[in-house]
Amino acid sequence: QHFRFIDLGDLTKKKERNLVCPNNLIGTVDLYLTTHHGLDLSNSKVIVDALHPRVAIMNNGAHKGGIPSAWQIVHDSPGLEDLWQLHYSAIGGKDHNVSDDLISNLGENDQGNYIKVSAEADGTFTVMNTRNKYTKKYKK
Repeated sequence: QHFRFIDLGDLTKKKERNLVCPNNLIGTVDLYLTTHHGLDLSNSKVIVDALHPRVAIMNNGAHKGGIPSAWQIVHDSPGLEDLWQLHYSAIGGKDHNVSDDLISNLGENDQGNYIKVSAEADGTFTVMNTRNKYTKKYKK
C-alpha cells in the first residue's frame, strides 16, 4: 500500500497509447498530473482510463492548456474523486473548470499560488490549495 503518482511530461497521444495498449505497462495511480498542461494532443482517453487515477491535477495556465476536450476526458475518468487545477482556464469557461475551491489561481494573472501534495507511508495523501488553504485527505 504505497502512494503512486505519475507525471508523463509532454508525452503525446501516440506515445501514451503505447504505454497501455495492448498491455497496461504502468498500472493504476493515485494521482495523475495531466500531460502537456491539459492540451488535447495529450491526455488521451485510453491512458487516463487505464491509469484509473483517484485524483488528477491539471497543471494548466489561464491561457495555456486546460483545453475543454482534454479536461472532459480527465473529469469523466471512471473512479476519479477530484480534479484540481493550477489556474482557471479562460478557454474552458464555466462548463470546463472545477469549483473555485480546487483552483489555485483564479484570475488572468498568475498570483503564484500552487497545489501542494503530501503523501504518507501508508499511501494516504493530502492535497492543499495554497490560495484558500482548502485541503482534502485521500485515504488508501
